[in-house]
Amino acid sequence: MKFEVLLFASLREEVGASFPLELPGQGNTTVGALRAALERAHPAFGRMGRRAMVAVNEAWARDCDPVREGDTVALVPPVAGG
Repeated sequence: MKFEVLLFASLREEVGASFPLELPGQGNTTVGALRAALERAHPAFGRMGRRAMVAVNEAWARDCDPVREGDTVALVPPVAGG
């Protein structure tokens, strides 16, 4: 299964540019499984990625939500400001 992963803010700075991600298997997976795969592929992701908000095809998603081949997955880390 192939996905396009978009990273934003400090997560993009930590991990690097957005990239395609390919996971073995066919059918569907979940946002949570995708997070785990990202952590294995990019160890720097583990520090910030677990807290990141996830959007699938521009709609906010939870870890239990499905991700299908060809989906665009965006990760936005928590931000602070004032």
